[in-house]
Amino acid sequence: MKNLIRFLFLFCVLAFSSTVFGQITNLVVNGSSTHFTMESGGQIDWSYNLPVGGSAIVEIWIDVNANGNIDPGTDEIWQSFIQIDGRSDIDGPPDMDGAVNGHISFGMPVGLAPANYIMLFKDNLSIVSVTGTVAPLTSPVFTISGNVTPPAGKSAQYLIVSIESSSDQNKKFWNAISDASGNYSIKMDSDTTGNPWKIRIDNATIFSPAVQSPERILLNLDAGVKIEYTGNNFTFADAAAQINGVLNDEDGNPLPGMNVFIWGNNGIVNRDVNTDISGEFKIGLLSGELPISNLWLGSGNSEDTSYVTAGVNIPFVNVGSTINKNLTLFRTNSTISGKVTLSGNVPNMNIEIYANVNDTGYVRTYTDYNGNYTLHVSNKLWNYNVGSGMLPQGYYGYSVIAHAGQTNVNFNFNLTDVEQQTPSVPNQYSLSQNYPNPFNPTTYIKYTIPTDGFVLLKIYNVLGSEVATLINSYKSAGTYNVSFNAENLSSGVYYYKLKSGPFVETKKMILLK
Repeated sequence: MKNLIRFLFLFCVLAFSSTVFGQITNLVVNGSSTHFTMESGGQIDWSYNLPVGGSAIVEIWIDVNANGNIDPGTDEIWQSFIQIDGRSDIDGPPDMDGAVNGHISFGMPVGLAPANYIMLFKDNLSIVSVTGTVAPLTSPVFTISGNVTPPAGKSAQYLIVSIESSSDQNKKFWNAISDASGNYSIKMDSDTTGNPWKIRIDNATIFSPAVQSPERILLNLDAGVKIEYTGNNFTFADAAAQINGVLNDEDGNPLPGMNVFIWGNNGIVNRDVNTDISGEFKIGLLSGELPISNLWLGSGNSEDTSYVTAGVNIPFVNVGSTINKNLTLFRTNSTISGKVTLSGNVPNMNIEIYANVNDTGYVRTYTDYNGNYTLHVSNKLWNYNVGSGMLPQGYYGYSVIAHAGQTNVNFNFNLTDVEQQTPSVPNQYSLSQNYPNPFNPTTYIKYTIPTDGFVLLKIYNVLGSEVATLINSYKSAGTYNVSFNAENLSSGVYYYKLKSGPFVETKKMILLK
């Protein structure tokens, strides 16, 4: 999972050109090198010089005691990220001049919560900071409020609660800082173009490994209906087990502010946190989720061509377990390429191709309509297992071992009887979790029936409305695998329900476009 200020803080450490640190000079924030001022929702600009192609770590602190100094025992760290000279092609705080020229600049309207701040820019040679004051919005329209219940013994004060546009084109945000009772109140203007807006706690990492519920709240704002939206509450529950570790780049540098996730129990457990200022993460599991087997722990986006997604398998977690697993994100510097055919013919569609290195990393891509594909990989990893995780119904998949730099890693997938994959008759009914999950836009659903009979398999949205019928016919006893294409549906949670004889079962799937 794909936090704080999307336009600003979606953490460009994912850019991963070789990290070069050097002395930072000529730092200016909103025209000042000492103290900037602005109103919430106003424009913030900053710029500074550093060695050509260099990087800087940026930290943003809430200056609780307003003394202009960072006091870790008193002040609260809001966010930490890396900026890289010349990078403007990624999510995060880009260098807006787009040139590798030893100068970084950024500017955009932001809905910062009213408070005193310290912005700190550092590398291995220098630390430069600018203080600032953000005043309340003069004429707010919407008020979004709620309460946060922290874990036992923890303070609910100084949580940053954000409401953020869900639009990919408009990542505007507004936020508030909670008081000692956990109450927060976001004040924003009349803009509703971000509907549905997402509410989340940006610095929930301070409570890790406690489990937050819900992870986010969706709101459709409409001033014609109301301007105050109350009761947007969050709670934290103590974890019964936890998975801890550090996320590093390939050079061993810790990566702050990065998303780390776990996925397991056929998608029923799907949770993510951000690494802290030291690159550390702690992900909690609740007692009702345990014991659990074959959890996937990972970080990154498998379709991003700039790095190899980190990932390891965790075989088993039980109540009271504390499991330590570190992750490493490798920069891509090589490729594996080839061509896919279906029974000897060009596919005339996009076919998913993946490459994974066991308990290390994973990437994926899609062919063009002629079957050509290129996977972006790292030559620091060896023995990539390459194959297809998603084929048209009726085709049999397989995988091969390939290495960075290899070309002509070709596949010819042939037709097979996927609706009768096992020659033996199963002895019980079953409905498997769809795969992949989350999916976009095609997934596969496997089921078994021990006796001949009528089979009904339907898809429903979260409101219970039917959106598709996949099977509505008589079937012989056996194991079946059915494809579902959700190209015309919007992202969200869906349910699939199987009925056959006395057997009825429903499972959840997630469409993520």
